[in-house]
Amino acid sequence: MWSSLAMTQKGQRQDEEHLQASEDIAEIEYVELDTIHSTRGNAQRKRSSGSSNSIDSNIANKPALSPISRELTLDDGSTAVEDAFQQHHVKIEYSEGRFSLKKLWQFVGPGLLVSQALLDPGNIESDISQADTSGYQLLWLLLLAHIMCIFVQCLAARLGVITGRHLAQHIRMQYPWPYAVVFWLLSELAIIGADIQEVVGTATALHILTRIPLWAGVVITAVDSFLFLYVQKLGVRVTELVFGLLITTLAVCFWVEMVLIKPDVKQMFKGMFVPLIPQGSVVQAVGIIGCVLMPHNLYLHSALVGSRKLERCTETREGAIREAMRYFRIETSISLIYAYLINMAVVVVFCKAFIILRESGTPYVASLADGATILSNVLGSGSKYVYAIGLLAIGQSTTMSGTLSGQYVTEGFWNMPVKPWQRVVITRAISLVPALVVALTAAAHMDLLSEIINVIQAIVLSFTIIPLLKLQAHAEVVGHEFVFGRLAKIAAAVLTLAIITLNAYMVVSVIPLSSAGMYIALVVVVAVYVLVLSYTAAFPLQCVWSKQALVDRAPKSIRWLFGRSVFSIEAEPASPALS
Repeated sequence: MWSSLAMTQKGQRQDEEHLQASEDIAEIEYVELDTIHSTRGNAQRKRSSGSSNSIDSNIANKPALSPISRELTLDDGSTAVEDAFQQHHVKIEYSEGRFSLKKLWQFVGPGLLVSQALLDPGNIESDISQADTSGYQLLWLLLLAHIMCIFVQCLAARLGVITGRHLAQHIRMQYPWPYAVVFWLLSELAIIGADIQEVVGTATALHILTRIPLWAGVVITAVDSFLFLYVQKLGVRVTELVFGLLITTLAVCFWVEMVLIKPDVKQMFKGMFVPLIPQGSVVQAVGIIGCVLMPHNLYLHSALVGSRKLERCTETREGAIREAMRYFRIETSISLIYAYLINMAVVVVFCKAFIILRESGTPYVASLADGATILSNVLGSGSKYVYAIGLLAIGQSTTMSGTLSGQYVTEGFWNMPVKPWQRVVITRAISLVPALVVALTAAAHMDLLSEIINVIQAIVLSFTIIPLLKLQAHAEVVGHEFVFGRLAKIAAAVLTLAIITLNAYMVVSVIPLSSAGMYIALVVVVAVYVLVLSYTAAFPLQCVWSKQALVDRAPKSIRWLFGRSVFSIEAEPASPALS
């Protein structure tokens, strides 16, 4: 009897091992189907030739492109986005309960890194220009732009938390590769443009502190970025702490100068809460929004949230994700309001400085390079060093956050790991030439360059925010429990249209309409812009292609347009695994 019982148990164990092996094989084949679009035909042949009926049934029972199955698994079994800090992720234990400051501290960090882009030298130059042209009157719009930025950045963090993948990875997966390449090129252009502003701004700070030539400061800035790469080796929390200290350095510098310069508090609060746009400042007003909403920040934020490893087992997955989204919303809001207070201080300081200089009849130039001279004339020679220290701190900080953004973008679009030092070499090599040109032609041309870069940022943002919102409107991407509701879709659509309209206005405003040819060029540019944006918004995502039967039956040219040129319904019958 004991012998027969042992044989029975042995047979059961063999059946369980065989079933587990079949499931493992099915999972491998399913991942191939899920992540490798170009080899779907080969995967189909593998299933038809060597897979058993049980394996096929296991594949068929899995939901296609499930956000859970696509998450990357770390060595400890948890899931998070692979990034530069993959050896130092912060593990978050799910605890259902009330709000906790201790728990919030575990989520503090990603928002701080994102907020740096709102404080880079290009934004400080925009603040100085705003103070010169409109005084305190556009502080309310600066606040509104930061509130809009909070909403958009929370959506970027939401996508990363729910799916375990960042925006660049999603675009590569959901759009055909020619279109993904266009996305990548536009994103790289925006990142390199911001990098130029950061390098020149840091070089300007070095020139004020040490009197070295501007071109030499550009070269030093391009090289010393390698020193900051070692900070990442100390872990994500140390990196976030260092960047937070650099931002605080900028904050202290301008808050001290704001106290010393004694601004008109009444006018300051009136400018913050009374919506007025001075005559002739419409372009300046639109530019404020363009300076705050940056496309590479969406890629960066959706990736940085992956540094927090959540408990994503079946029992706690939904609760852990909702808890993480809640704390990330709070952390993002605090970080970006912190950035607003710093930007506000810059505007207020230079507003009062310009008023004093006008009353005394002292000539001045409202630019980043002349900011130290302006403050020296008002507060004394020591103030220029305070200004330079703050500018140096944020310049170095934003160059590193830009490197991180580029790293995530390149890895996400090309599914190719890029080491930080390689990324620095590439971006510095590309941005060094135009930065040196600006330095050698005396930074007086920085205003024009900043205007061109802001236009590029505006164009790229429109092509970035549409996929961000579109992805979260499909249950096939984020799951039925996290898909946008009707009100959220309407709010997202209204926000997208508002941002696109404002950015389009800024682009159109910089085109000189001095001839009939320029009018024709303007009409062509606007038509192409609207057409491509419409195509981006209407494009069927890969995860819902199975519902687009007409695409599969269309002519080859149409199927190529939607990335379906290599297979069709006749060549590959619809399968539940792909639905």
